[in-house]
Amino acid sequence: ENLPLDSCREPLRFDGFSSLFLYRRLYRCHTTLDGFNFDDGNVERKKDLSLEEFHHEYAGKKPVLLTGLAESWPARSTWTIDQLLVKYGDTAFKISQRSPGKISMKFKDYVSYMNAQHDEDPLYIFDQKFGEAAPSLLMDYTVPYLFQEDFFNILDRDSRPPFRWLIIGPERSGASWHVDPALTSAWNTLLCGRKRWALYPPGRVPLGVTVHVNDEDGDVNIDTPSSLQWWLDFYPLLADEDKPIELTQLPGETIFVPSGWWHCVLNLETTVAITQNFVNSKNFEFVCFDLAPGYCHKGVCRAGLLALDEGCLETIKKNACNEKDNLSYPDLTRKEKRVKVIKSRENQNNEGTAHGASKNHNFWELEFSYDINFLAMFLDREKDHYTYPWSSGNCIGPREMREWLFKLWIGKPGMRELIWKGACLALNADKWLECVSEICTFYHLPYPTDDEKLPAGTGSNPVSLLFL
Repeated sequence: ENLPLDSCREPLRFDGFSSLFLYRRLYRCHTTLDGFNFDDGNVERKKDLSLEEFHHEYAGKKPVLLTGLAESWPARSTWTIDQLLVKYGDTAFKISQRSPGKISMKFKDYVSYMNAQHDEDPLYIFDQKFGEAAPSLLMDYTVPYLFQEDFFNILDRDSRPPFRWLIIGPERSGASWHVDPALTSAWNTLLCGRKRWALYPPGRVPLGVTVHVNDEDGDVNIDTPSSLQWWLDFYPLLADEDKPIELTQLPGETIFVPSGWWHCVLNLETTVAITQNFVNSKNFEFVCFDLAPGYCHKGVCRAGLLALDEGCLETIKKNACNEKDNLSYPDLTRKEKRVKVIKSRENQNNEGTAHGASKNHNFWELEFSYDINFLAMFLDREKDHYTYPWSSGNCIGPREMREWLFKLWIGKPGMRELIWKGACLALNADKWLECVSEICTFYHLPYPTDDEKLPAGTGSNPVSLLFL
């Protein structure tokens, strides 16, 4: 207690001891990224893209970096740290952190933290309710014309899943590897700073990432290093042919991330961005597919055929040849508790190792297809939407989903063919229609009209509108 102050500052020395692990953690806390020599990347850049060209070339297919979409936004000039601090210093925003519980922090306190911190994985603002906390922020931008079709818009604000986020973070922060919720697509516009993006197509798991899918409720969990750790420790290990698609995003630029694409983001300096997820005609079936009960299909659409063992894969191939139109896969549900994609390279020369970025196991190149007809083969038709446990990771509840599909069915009659396909994936709507038809035949009742054939209701059991 009475030791001189200088003695407390003496560095500790341990002769003969060193730790690369501890050194790397210390390095991540204090490194700067201004010396990173990132090029522009290899993602296509487009300006003045027409809606027709976007749907034909990119929607649901591949990412694209767009310029000019935010030039008329007030946010383009006002969303800087200094100006936001003046106007919203006392406003509390939600902070992204690895623990399940989310905390909120006043913006002025967050800026103080951001300027002083040397965290290994810095906190950043990732607030889905920024519009409620600061409604005037919603007046500073508009949804770009390319992304205005959003099937979730038909729901009331309180019913729709989270879809927009304010993102503010310091250098070295960023979102680790993930696939967006429910296989939705997303756009992200950067207002200040620079971001580095890495992307892999659906089914190709990045090196260092492990995917778990719970076979009881289909809940998906992803073990991944932080964004900075991946760039520093894993990226240098990749052969050129295994490297991700990359780009450096500059202020005013908007990136489109299609359904199912893996992506990781690193802030090269302090950044402010706005992002929204959406469901349109190009990804609607994939969203319905991901909300279906079961677990195998969720593993396959994220990890490709690496989510299956070879015996299961052969069974799928045989069933696909024999019963293309009516497949069920009860054998898949008896596999081990978790569908796991092994992240280590240590055994990559051994048969059965599942390393997403390695070309030694190129099932995803030769076999996997991010096509809804292909993916639907992995749905377990024996599991019923109404009785099977609902995944806690789903972005929408079962009642809200039924309400959503029914509102689409009534509100978009010109798109019923597409909506019916989605309802069959998510609800087994064809099964329920068959049951209703049998009841009608037995009791000599009129068959459901086109308006009536979709299962409706937000209770625990489905009903046909015919009997309402």
